[in-house]
Amino acid sequence: MAKGVRYYAVCLVLSLAAVSGYAQEADSSYSDKGAKQCLGCHDYGNQSPVHAMLSGAHGDQSNSEAPMAQRGCEDCHGPSANHTRSPTQVSPGVSFGPRWTASIATQDTQCLACHESGATQHWKDALHMVNDLTCVTCHDVHQNEDKVLHAATQADVCTLCHKPQKEGIHALHEELDTNPVCTTCHNPHDDQSAIGKMLDNRSEGCRTCHDLVEMAADASIPEKATSYHKVMTQQDRTCLDCHKGIAHGPADAIAPMVPVAVASKTITLFYPGQSDSEWLLSEHPGSQPLRQGSNCQQCHRGEEENMGKALAGDFKPVAREISVSFNKDAGMLQISLDWEGSKDDADIAIMWGDGGSKAFSRGGCFAACHSDMPEMTRDRGQDIGKYLQASRLQQRRIGQPAILKDADSLNQMRDQGDYAELWRLQLDEKNSDQVVETAQVLSRMDWQSSKVVRAEAKHRNGRWHVSFTQALGDTPEHKGFNAGGKYTFGIALHGADGPGGKHWVSLPMTLRFSSDDADFRLE
Repeated sequence: MAKGVRYYAVCLVLSLAAVSGYAQEADSSYSDKGAKQCLGCHDYGNQSPVHAMLSGAHGDQSNSEAPMAQRGCEDCHGPSANHTRSPTQVSPGVSFGPRWTASIATQDTQCLACHESGATQHWKDALHMVNDLTCVTCHDVHQNEDKVLHAATQADVCTLCHKPQKEGIHALHEELDTNPVCTTCHNPHDDQSAIGKMLDNRSEGCRTCHDLVEMAADASIPEKATSYHKVMTQQDRTCLDCHKGIAHGPADAIAPMVPVAVASKTITLFYPGQSDSEWLLSEHPGSQPLRQGSNCQQCHRGEEENMGKALAGDFKPVAREISVSFNKDAGMLQISLDWEGSKDDADIAIMWGDGGSKAFSRGGCFAACHSDMPEMTRDRGQDIGKYLQASRLQQRRIGQPAILKDADSLNQMRDQGDYAELWRLQLDEKNSDQVVETAQVLSRMDWQSSKVVRAEAKHRNGRWHVSFTQALGDTPEHKGFNAGGKYTFGIALHGADGPGGKHWVSLPMTLRFSSDDADFRLE
């Protein structure tokens, strides 16, 4: 037996012996044997990383307040007797994913039952909380050491979303090792800005490198600056009073963490756009916030080209820019798309959702992309098209066919708006009719020529100019765009060398008629 396996085997025996004897209240909603029963199935491996937790604070048997000294696993995961009886069909009482995910409030309630004071007392007002993050988005209690609590590894967690900070203070990548810990300047459990945090600690983050006494004696620093530095002796001053936006680069050089609504702007599509929803919801580092309601842009806004460089291999170009604008004219919605490209570009497509499908609102086009589609990781030659996971009672697995919901259930989902709509225009100037093909994305796609969406496409001086128009408001035959709605959409472009699933795609974006809570605004 390998040394590591022997170590874990000993840990398991000791852990089972410890947790199996704790006092269990008579409650049939809890499992009969407590944590011993849980550990009987959740053995070693990447899919069940529970044993490291037993050697951490949550598994400390000597601490009467630790979960493993009380109800064990069910102290955090809630009553789970039904789960132990049908582990593949019924979720634990409170699941943190990836197969099942409890609501944001339910997850946080479990954590705050113990961690409700000190640093987390203002969590209900925290910017992270209102942006659909939970405690376990950043904290991993199934490790003996939580990465976000240690100086050497904290930035690895924070920069999953805060990408510009990967370059460190002042974008000096070579000085990363000497950078202060993120929480020196930022309070992740509150709505307090960096200024407030640095007022509390006398700009400790800046003073990690910059010594006020030494700077006062430095002849290279102007006298005026030296006089300004003297105000730092006052308790209500911080370096950020003057040096705004300097820590992580100029403010206008960093993509905003939240969208700024405009009528038109240039967006970046990246290649090949083949991430499937199974991977995104389970193995992707951002799977937890994505399952909880976050949009892909929350972490990836502004890094589309870098993603193309990482994913496209030798294919060029890795990214393409498209100018997008929305206009309203005589009761019609007009969408204009303009980009540099050859006449060989094959088609342009837009996928829409009005919020009826939560999955599409979070993942955009990627919510309809699955591992069993052509050219994907589990392609079995079944020629399966786009679909939403909600249309299945059971996803297809080896030895198990997919089980679609029955026709009545699917029709009910359509009535409730739980689907996406796809528009596609073949880029062929010889086709004078410029017919737009449309399809509903739910269980399968049936393409048809649209009677309500019109399009024009022209290629001039090496650029494509495309416009889509549709009447505003609902009609008996079609669901349209309405003033109170918030619409999620994604854009995909196929080139001559990018058939099938290989295309340039956008992150999901949003459109509203008159609001700043979107990427685009239609006044």
